[in-house]
Amino acid sequence: MQSILTISVKVVFHVIAHFIMIIQLNSCFLKQDRTTTVYGTITDQNGEPVDSIMVIARGKRGFSFETLKQTYTNGEGCYEILIDPPKKFDFIDISVPFLLIENPKFFKYYTGKKTRKDDEKTSNCCIAPIGEKTKYDFQLIPK
Repeated sequence: MQSILTISVKVVFHVIAHFIMIIQLNSCFLKQDRTTTVYGTITDQNGEPVDSIMVIARGKRGFSFETLKQTYTNGEGCYEILIDPPKKFDFIDISVPFLLIENPKFFKYYTGKKTRKDDEKTSNCCIAPIGEKTKYDFQLIPK
């Protein structure tokens, strides 16, 4: 009787151990890579690169936004933002701020911008899907 009980305990232990191992493996495979890259160039009306223009990435959830990262264009007008957004965000909103305090150069010389997403004109600006690489180019409109 005792050997049957010992065998039963061993079987239950092995079943539980396998179950725990399966759960741990599933959590590894189900983990989504949320690394998001947004990059592009900012140019003037003549296609010349514009440096020192701020680009902001904000996480969006429902109706609220939270700034995750910001960067400035370099001497070639290029920028790149690499983000690993928290799971609470549904997508990333990319913007070129127009206020004096955030973007003094833009405020002083430009009134707006034209946008291209992945080399296509778009008026639907500027959502970057989480876990993907998205290109947004901006052409600034002078005052």
